Amino acid sequence: MASIPFTLAALSTSAVPGLVVFGVREHESDDAFVSAIIATEDDELLVRVPRTHQAEVQQSAELLGLAALTEGPRSRLPFAVPTALGMTRAGETRAVVTSFLDGARFEADDLTHDAILLQPLAEAIAAIHELPLTVAQHGGLPVRSAQDLRVLATRLVDRADATRLLPETVRRRWTHVLETSDLWDFSPTMVHGSLDAELIRVDEGAITAILGWSECSVGDPAADLAWLLAAGPDVLDGMIARYARARNSESLSHLRARAALYHELEVARWLLHGTETHDQTIIDDAVTMLDRMVGSGGALGAAFTAAVAAAPLSSEEVIALLDQTPEITDAQSDTAAFEGLDEDRMFGVDTDFIEPLDADSDGAQDGSSEADSSETPDAEETDVIDPLDVSGDAPRPDLADRPSARPASDGGEQLTEPLSDDDLPRGSAR
Repeated sequence: MASIPFTLAALSTSAVPGLVVFGVREHESDDAFVSAIIATEDDELLVRVPRTHQAEVQQSAELLGLAALTEGPRSRLPFAVPTALGMTRAGETRAVVTSFLDGARFEADDLTHDAILLQPLAEAIAAIHELPLTVAQHGGLPVRSAQDLRVLATRLVDRADATRLLPETVRRRWTHVLETSDLWDFSPTMVHGSLDAELIRVDEGAITAILGWSECSVGDPAADLAWLLAAGPDVLDGMIARYARARNSESLSHLRARAALYHELEVARWLLHGTETHDQTIIDDAVTMLDRMVGSGGALGAAFTAAVAAAPLSSEEVIALLDQTPEITDAQSDTAAFEGLDEDRMFGVDTDFIEPLDADSDGAQDGSSEADSSETPDAEETDVIDPLDVSGDAPRPDLADRPSARPASDGGEQLTEPLSDDDLPRGSAR
């Protein structure tokens, strides 16, 4: 094992022509790579060799992301990004040399909702999202629309469900979020794509560097915020509040809901990784985490409820509600309708001239009773599923408990004296 750093030092001189090595030391930050730190005359470099094919693919994607971040985009970022310096063959794979960016590290669990580090984090993430989309377009990085991202998330849920290890309650909650179209009405931005506390370097309360750009693309800005839920919903809310001030963003409730979904979908990815590698330990770990999600909606349930409550009805939802509303038919003739309208105009101002309604009387009251019954829709026909229901089991609203549209008659005395024959106009008969 002692010869490995020196072997990597030799590989680095082959990858970077003219490189003079002054020293070398081990570097064990990622089990997927064999790595070492090379000391030069005035700098330190990092050389890495992937251990597996998956690590090699990840390294290729990272090199593509770093190449897309040319001098112009880098000047817009308030932190440093590694620079690829060269590569050389190392057995059946390759050794890649990059600049080494060091700094203090932190755990996501160490953050609180009022942590000083949240502000520089929000500014750093906002700066990534403010990069022009041409960075990805010209650099050959993935460019996905909001609908593309929604489809990818749906496929991930379907694949997890196909393992028959996904609890129905969890699957239904994820499906509710994916089927709520308002949440997926957003403008994609440049994203880091795999942001986590492990990839961030800090110094005296400032973000000095961000590593790991293998998932850099045009995507959902919520994906770069999901990792903060490891510290709790209050930390995510504190970050989103600062992030909103750093850039003109979309609906914050929608952003929060999608971030919570991405956070939970990481467990689905872990489950699929276990099934694809036939690692029962990983499968059991993922199943345990999924079982913990069954009892309550958690951060996703709360975020989804708040997002739906704040969202106006879409045109499709309005049409659906109109289709469920029964048609009201009026048996009165046009003449009777106009006469009733005139009476309302004449007597509606002074309530002293309003005669009480007699529910048992006949004649003119029959028409009113018939109209009332026609204006009151059947509660069963107008039931609408509560859009805030994440589990799908919430009771429907009971329309029978709503107050009547008209006041009920109290059966009081008549308010006017009957007219005598002398009171009638001349020529009129009673």
